[in-house]
Amino acid sequence: MNAKKVQKSVRALSGWRESAFLLALVERSLPNLILYLESTDSVDLDTNVYPKGFYSLLADSWQAAVMAPNEQSIVECLDQVVSNMIEEDIDSFGVIPCDNCLSLWEMALASGLNRDRKRAAEGSMLSLETVTAFLEFSEGEDLDDNALIKLFEKHDLVSREFSFQEECCDILRSADKLNADLVREIRLLAYDEGISNLGISLEE
Repeated sequence: MNAKKVQKSVRALSGWRESAFLLALVERSLPNLILYLESTDSVDLDTNVYPKGFYSLLADSWQAAVMAPNEQSIVECLDQVVSNMIEEDIDSFGVIPCDNCLSLWEMALASGLNRDRKRAAEGSMLSLETVTAFLEFSEGEDLDDNALIKLFEKHDLVSREFSFQEECCDILRSADKLNADLVREIRLLAYDEGISNLGISLEE
């Protein structure tokens, strides 16, 4: 997969397309976040407001930042995202993909508040870095830099990440207009049967 080509496609996104791309990255990485926060009993969400937890918050985020942009609703979603960020120094790899997902979420919502600042390329790289950090942690022990690069170049998770980002960009860039069917298509692609960008599923 051509990384430069993917980055060029990502940088071409703007407006609601950029927000949608970033939220798609959130959707794809959400199992990483849920797995860590639930396993450490660290979820900070009112289930009366968000009955399906982070999935409800994500649905609200799509509505507030993409489908029907609303500053007050975006800020409310942002408050919830920020309240779940892990501030203390914890020696556990699970913190990294969890916080990266929350950072992507913050970027996505912020893009809905300020369309002028481009964030998609930064989000694209953060999502990729989550994958490579996981591979280094899980398979890269004792490997030197050259061996790590070869591991990344040949690994299915890296190829899958690039393929997803490219397909997501292609769908968004070819869309004539924003509508509910388009958002459903993007979200279904990102959800990928509940398997995260790290190959993690909450069903297992």
